[in-house]
Amino acid sequence: MPNGEKIWIAQNGQKSGPFAEDEVRRWIAEGRFGPDTLAWHKGMPEWVPLSSLFPEEAATPTPPPPVLKAAASAPAVFVAEDRPGPTYSYDERAPAPSPSGVSYASHDDDASETLSRRNLPAPPSLHWGLVFLFSILTLGIFTIVWPFIQANWVKKIDSDSKATTMLVAGLACLIVGEVISAGSRRSGLGGLLSLAYYVLWYVSYFSMAGSIKRKLAEYHLPVEIGGVTLFFFTTFYLQGQLSWISRWKETGSSNPKPPKGAFYFLMLVPIFVIAMLAAIAIPAYQNYVKRGHDVELQRGE
Repeated sequence: MPNGEKIWIAQNGQKSGPFAEDEVRRWIAEGRFGPDTLAWHKGMPEWVPLSSLFPEEAATPTPPPPVLKAAASAPAVFVAEDRPGPTYSYDERAPAPSPSGVSYASHDDDASETLSRRNLPAPPSLHWGLVFLFSILTLGIFTIVWPFIQANWVKKIDSDSKATTMLVAGLACLIVGEVISAGSRRSGLGGLLSLAYYVLWYVSYFSMAGSIKRKLAEYHLPVEIGGVTLFFFTTFYLQGQLSWISRWKETGSSNPKPPKGAFYFLMLVPIFVIAMLAAIAIPAYQNYVKRGHDVELQRGE
């Protein structure tokens, strides 16, 4: 017996719920469930046939009304406030048991009931392209400020995150290093402090990526953050991931996937521009050298 626990139903390859016990009993009485319908509630190690959970109801089934009988081939539709939608990733944690009935998948929906996407703090959703544009317009200042906004959100989902601390320490190293370098050009300490800034910068971003992948897994949202792409595009690549997470939080859909190839295309743009400039400048320089050589020869004559 459920003992007051809400019940999940698996029928026709679809899982829905949780539902109150009295609702399930009423639907059993209406004949809305087939013999292969499975059920689960908190505290149970695996799915079981619904008839074994309510044996007294199954012993005296009520013939289904004609309307429902005509639609018996279609899966029943249930409405519940906290029913997971068909695109929610936490459905993947407990797939519906196989129809063979030989074995049932173990189920633990405690996390899916307590950690839905509605509980996730809203990530900064600014498009990575705008972050890139604002960084250019502010001569790089926006690139220094925006990582703190990203790290602040990561701190909300992972209280153990040290990304903000590392960013602050790195920025302090950069400022002190620039001051020392301005006062003494020959001092190597300024260069070492500037190097420390970049090291802390990268460590903080890889720390944020680790926190995001680990904590979003608790919401059953698999996050894939490539280390190479993160190394080259740090702020912009991570922002693409955060915008994707924000869309998932609003819609429940994880498609389309976060951008990745676009960043490598972006890298090709300056390479293409430099190649075009070189193609124009090198012949012009060769002509200039040739003309100068011709002038020298004329003067020698």
